Amino acid sequence: QSAIDYKFITQTSDLGEVVDALSKTQTVSVDTEGTSLDPFNTKLLLLQLATEEKSFVIDTQKVDLSPLKAVLESERPLKILQNVKFDYEVLKIQSGITLGSVYDTMLAERLITCGISREISLKSLVEKYIGVKIDKTIRDEFSDPKNAALRGKFTTQQLDYAARDVHFLLEIFKKQFRKLQQEGLVETAKLEFKVAPVVAEMELRGFLIDQEKWRVHIKELEEKRNEIRDDIQKDLTAITSFTAMDLFGNDMPSINLDSPLQLLEAFRKLGVDIPNTSEATLQKVDHPLAKKLLEYRQYEKMITSFGESILEKINPKTGRVHPDFMQMGADTGRFACNNPNLQQIPADSGFRSCFKAPPGYKLVTADYSQIELRIMAEVSEDSVFLGAFIKDVDLHTLTASQMFRIDIDKVDKTKRFQAKSINFGLMYGRGPTSLAVQIGTSVEEARSLLDIYFKTYQGVKKWLDRTGKEAVKLGYSRTLGGRKRVYQLPDKDHPEYLKLIGSIERQGKNTPIQGTSADITKYALCFIHDEIVKNGYDAYLVSTVHDEIVTEAREDQAEEVAKMVEYQMIRAAEVLLKKCPVKVEVHIDDTWSKG
Repeated sequence: QSAIDYKFITQTSDLGEVVDALSKTQTVSVDTEGTSLDPFNTKLLLLQLATEEKSFVIDTQKVDLSPLKAVLESERPLKILQNVKFDYEVLKIQSGITLGSVYDTMLAERLITCGISREISLKSLVEKYIGVKIDKTIRDEFSDPKNAALRGKFTTQQLDYAARDVHFLLEIFKKQFRKLQQEGLVETAKLEFKVAPVVAEMELRGFLIDQEKWRVHIKELEEKRNEIRDDIQKDLTAITSFTAMDLFGNDMPSINLDSPLQLLEAFRKLGVDIPNTSEATLQKVDHPLAKKLLEYRQYEKMITSFGESILEKINPKTGRVHPDFMQMGADTGRFACNNPNLQQIPADSGFRSCFKAPPGYKLVTADYSQIELRIMAEVSEDSVFLGAFIKDVDLHTLTASQMFRIDIDKVDKTKRFQAKSINFGLMYGRGPTSLAVQIGTSVEEARSLLDIYFKTYQGVKKWLDRTGKEAVKLGYSRTLGGRKRVYQLPDKDHPEYLKLIGSIERQGKNTPIQGTSADITKYALCFIHDEIVKNGYDAYLVSTVHDEIVTEAREDQAEEVAKMVEYQMIRAAEVLLKKCPVKVEVHIDDTWSKG
């Protein structure tokens, strides 16, 4: 690897040359080196900038970066980064600079290789586009408290490493951008790059948790779990000879509920013969013990998933959790969320109400009503399906009335639930077997319900069949926004060939729907953020979970912000949906709730 020519800057007076170089260029690559991955607690050591002509490595502990603020915050030059979200957060917290107009090589690569690989690290990109293997071990030196770099003494090796990384980004950008053009992904990439800083701002704001309330809720769950556990033990002791004594002659719990072997044995004694005690199996067992066991496990799972572990994620500096939102966490383009994962928190659980607004603020929770079904209506152009949304009739009730051939006002809860299960199962290619489990009928009944359903909605059936087959034929799917997901087709002589093709067909039906919903949510986040900035609202995006967006707003502005959020979310959907109307439900509350 040839040495890279760069200038090491250690005094603020030398920044004039940097500003000058940046103001003459269309693109500049940007990178930072610091001591930690936590933007609130890192010590920013170096800022690296590279243009086609020059590279700079700036000692940020000695140099005041404010002369660079204007040029880094402006629309031009375009800033090229690898994982822009991270550097955006660090620069904002550590130097008060918010990067304007960005291109992220990592997000671009995720788009290009979506469904093929997840090799999106800088190391992988340098190898793929430049054919060079790089060594990332030097980076670890910056987080070692004993290293002299933390006290402003950098080795030539460390500075070369820093300069080289940022230099490579320019080369990657040129080749990668051509690939985005070839794959027809430029529009989607622009959307992803626009939403990245919005996601960064959302992560920095964080979400406030009422710790006291959280602990009380965990205690309540533990009590409920113990109640069910004792209940099950009582039932089992009555029917089996399981009672055991401990060393002191006290009765011991008769069976370990976390032991599949002991459970299978217990079911056998009850005359229930099952292959295993998985959730799917227990759901099909018509016995009170199975139902209680499922309930017990549900509580157990909530306690272990959301116990103290989430409270440990609270940042001591801010008193909030700052989840890691991955804007293309799923191959459909949907967000994933980590540390903590807010998407896992059940909507109807008491945990949601522990997320709250600070004093003087409210939370505005807005979500799209049945957005996936509306996208289905748009793409399938099914006249009955689309008609329901245009006339604003409840789709599930209408579906039930069509399927069971009864008047709309005669549809009861059970029939509506059955129709709803089919409607929502559509995108996931749900067959008669899993439908039967959910609605509690025989597989035969479920099959005939599906038959009637597809006679009613022939446009939907045609679209699903065609799109599933197309995914296999083309080897990819696209969303309405142009996002692409590639499928790896199995060889014809693969032993699991039919199963794998079936799975691609299912993904092919699901991806255009779920992926379009992801596109819409991203437009909405950008629009809402722009409005907050434009109007100077004291409001902040704090979370997005699937089709829902949560904003924190000052109490006296909450009503106005809620109206704005609703309007912008509808506007976002209308970017892609031209035929089917969209509805957004908004709630203002002190906690995270859907009213």
